[in-house]
Amino acid sequence: MNPSKLRPSVLILLLLLVAASSFAQDDAIGKFFGKYLDDSRFDVVSISPKMFHLLSKMNWDSIPADLRQTVNKLQSLRMLSTSTTPRVFYKEALQRIDRKEYEDLITVRSSEDNVHFLVRESGGVIHELLMIAVDEDGFTLMSFVGDIDLDKLSRLSSDLGIKEMDKLKNVKRK
Repeated sequence: MNPSKLRPSVLILLLLLVAASSFAQDDAIGKFFGKYLDDSRFDVVSISPKMFHLLSKMNWDSIPADLRQTVNKLQSLRMLSTSTTPRVFYKEALQRIDRKEYEDLITVRSSEDNVHFLVRESGGVIHELLMIAVDEDGFTLMSFVGDIDLDKLSRLSSDLGIKEMDKLKNVKRK
């Protein structure tokens, strides 16, 4: 076989494998969101990469530069929440997560609530922050994708009023 004919097919195969692995990392979370996206028991927030791109082009004169930079590096935000059988959905979400893909960052467990923060990172850069939370009032699953700075994301979440994210404010990364 001629090596010059083999190279393009090997390159295409490698590209397909890289693309497949990117989709596989999001598979369980994507399926969970997809399963409940149109379910009337859930409140849904989904901010696409296009919206983050548009936000980065807005006039942000009144917004601090570090928060503007945080938004510029985010690619998507997805959130599902429900007050219907919250513990059932919490257990299902935990079962669907591939623990080989995510690292535990914070776990807060008390008699009232359970909150898990997990990250997917490579080369010291966090590419996804996943929060799974349950309390007597409801269940919330939130996924931030992009190049994530936890300190700045915590500040942004505080400004947006996302109460479960306040647990990030004291996290220090290596």
